[in-house]
Amino acid sequence: MAKFTVRVELRDSKDADYDELHEKMKSKGFSRTVRMTDSGEVLVLPNAEYSYESDTKDKAAVGELAESVAEKIRKNPKIMVTKSGGRWYANLDKA
Repeated sequence: MAKFTVRVELRDSKDADYDELHEKMKSKGFSRTVRMTDSGEVLVLPNAEYSYESDTKDKAAVGELAESVAEKIRKNPKIMVTKSGGRWYANLDKA
């Protein structure tokens, strides 16, 4: 299963916009946490970053899904998707 890290930045946003974004992204399968493979520990991602897993979607499809959610909150959201070949974290909070 492919793992993706997705960054979403809303233009001219308010805190409430991100609260709404988090709810809507969650409903589409995006998570604000990641599980460490070696330890099983669950960590919280930085604000406005999400994890997404799929057997069928590529980077573009994941990005288009994120954009379709985010643009309902604020127009022209900034989106970046990276397909994971492994992840390294430092100083993330435990979930």
